[in-house]
Amino acid sequence: MPYLAMSCLQGRPMAAAFDALCALQPDGIQLTPGNLPTPSFHDHVHRCAVPTRTHHGFAFDARRQPVWIDGRCVVSADSVHPTPGMQLPVGPALETMYPGHPLGDDDALQHAMADGLRLAVDVSHAFIGMSQGVLTDRVWRRLMDYDRIVEVHVSANDGRHDTHRPIEPDTFGLDWAREREQAGVPVVLESYFHKLDRGERQRQLDICRGSL
Repeated sequence: MPYLAMSCLQGRPMAAAFDALCALQPDGIQLTPGNLPTPSFHDHVHRCAVPTRTHHGFAFDARRQPVWIDGRCVVSADSVHPTPGMQLPVGPALETMYPGHPLGDDDALQHAMADGLRLAVDVSHAFIGMSQGVLTDRVWRRLMDYDRIVEVHVSANDGRHDTHRPIEPDTFGLDWAREREQAGVPVVLESYFHKLDRGERQRQLDICRGSL
């Protein structure tokens, strides 16, 4: 079963979003920026004893925190979005992006793999890149075989915008994400849950697991 990103309920109070996602009994929760701070959220997470991962500018006491200052990564998250002119971080993995952003096209991804960078592959970003012609099937296949992928992010979109739609059994990259999860790589479901009821949210997890 995958991790659920707090961004599934982005904009909601931290504790309420965390508890709603934990109720679905995922493998863990990815703590992401964008939720409203709630008092003593750090203690709340600790008491729940649910495995967590941190992403980009998450902070326990703020909606977000700076990630890059003068090209230097200043957070210790598990994964971060890349930025232009960055000094390569020692700790966080860099998330693959979509057209117009660093690590969003063939050349950038090939350089990243040649340099042996630790990557968090977002399959929905890859789908946008392939739909818009900046990511070729050849490089995507090479990326799928890359041995320094430490995290995989999953959601759906129309190939034009990163809309974090709910996934379906045939969502691009989902079969590969399951293969990576079986090999021990954390998979994070990032689809927006705001308009989904409890049963529909559970279905998202079931699809991600491959049981539907």
